[in-house]
Amino acid sequence: MPEHTPAPTPARSLYGFFMYLFSQTMMFIYFIWAITPDSCLHYFNIYYYPQKYWSTAVPIQCLVALTIFAFLIYPSSNLMLTANIDSISTISDPHAHYTCERNETNNNRNEQCVCIDVNKCVKNSHITLEEELEENTVPPLHDLNIRLVCKKLYFKEYL
Repeated sequence: MPEHTPAPTPARSLYGFFMYLFSQTMMFIYFIWAITPDSCLHYFNIYYYPQKYWSTAVPIQCLVALTIFAFLIYPSSNLMLTANIDSISTISDPHAHYTCERNETNNNRNEQCVCIDVNKCVKNSHITLEEELEENTVPPLHDLNIRLVCKKLYFKEYL
């Protein structure tokens, strides 16, 4: 059995073409039924068809259902699936990659790691010296520690 892929195949192209023709034919029949007066349909001995009221009622009901879904059901399901604001999963997850902060005192590097999880610390894997950094380089991507963020945003030193 072949693997399922989103790549176009001859069978999919035939199904797509058939669906295109079918939808265009049904739209054409719908417009003919909605616009043509009853007397013309009776002339062709067509008597069994829905009332003209349904030619506008069904599309309007579909639009109302779509609006209810878009403004009520979809946002409600997203709110139900979102974690609580006080949940730790909104701050960190198992895939978080934190960096180690460097504490420099009197131009001497402190070799002590300040990471929360020492097993995930990458301090000793590669330490970049300032001489090794090139100008206009982008630092590696990492997550910010929530303690550091709160300290920078909300900590005020009073003298």
